[in-house]
Amino acid sequence: MKKEIEYLGIDIGGVHIKIIGLNDKKEVCYVKYLKCHLWKGIDNLKKVIKFINTLITNKKNKCCITMTGELCDTFRNRRSGAKEILNACKLLNCRKFYYTNSKEFLTLRPELDDIISMNWHSIGRFIEKKVNNAIVIDFGSTTTDLICIKNSQMKCKSSDDFGRLNNSELLYTGFMRTPLFAITPHINYKKKKYKLIPENFSDTSDIYRIKKRIKKDFDIDDTSDKGNKTLKASMYRVSRSLGFDFKNEDQELIKKISEKISEIQLEEISKKIFEMIKRYDLKKNTSIIISGIGQDMLIDFLKLKKEKVISLAKLIKGKNKKLNKIATYHAPALSIAMLLAGSK
Repeated sequence: MKKEIEYLGIDIGGVHIKIIGLNDKKEVCYVKYLKCHLWKGIDNLKKVIKFINTLITNKKNKCCITMTGELCDTFRNRRSGAKEILNACKLLNCRKFYYTNSKEFLTLRPELDDIISMNWHSIGRFIEKKVNNAIVIDFGSTTTDLICIKNSQMKCKSSDDFGRLNNSELLYTGFMRTPLFAITPHINYKKKKYKLIPENFSDTSDIYRIKKRIKKDFDIDDTSDKGNKTLKASMYRVSRSLGFDFKNEDQELIKKISEKISEIQLEEISKKIFEMIKRYDLKKNTSIIISGIGQDMLIDFLKLKKEKVISLAKLIKGKNKKLNKIATYHAPALSIAMLLAGSK
């Protein structure tokens, strides 16, 4: 497997690192999703880089790097975080490129402001070469990115986190790591209101475990109480968010409340999709392209609404359809690998 890799896409987050390898035919041949608590110190990144070097069999191999890990509060600010990450990446034993939002989107010597939190931008740049009009949604573990493609060009009102947060093209809601109280302060069920405690007792990984929608390969994060990941343990954590201790007779209630929280989260994403369609004057039946580790949940939800949705995997060429699909759970790493392989 390692010998096949010609190009690597590496997305460095504050909690995870995603790695996509392409062969000389520009086909996906390697996918890795790793825990890397960068917020606990840069040494954690250096350890993962040592592992990445075991994948590099030839110094002529190329890799492209994008990041959001500079947001970690272990760094004084974003620029200093990006600088530390760049210094750590010098340990990579291959020809290194960095993804930027500038015209020269692949560079050996990046300007810090051009690389900070630009992983989402690479998805748009990759997909704009493949479709005329679409809304692209990357539903990840922590955030959801919304990207417009109109007339084969990516459109966005702003490119930094502050601007994107305030025009709803970046939503801090994710499939795994979002505290339940961040989704809604209360749930209405059977004419009762159930308030959620604003404390980190449980997160979305709990409700999607209860719904049996998390693939084990993606369930790599610690739980909010550092406990186990059984169905019952997730129910305990959700009940704690509701202010009571779980008992077996509460199972149906917890399942229904988890369903309601999921619906509220997915409905909010859906609402922002259609706000974006209106904002950029696209047709109501514009295709919605979905990626990210929560994509299957979101695709099913939007299909119930009779929307025109497809997985990003449909746009990826190559014989290994299963690996292509897995790669789309890590869309920024996939996108920069594809852009790197397609560059001159």
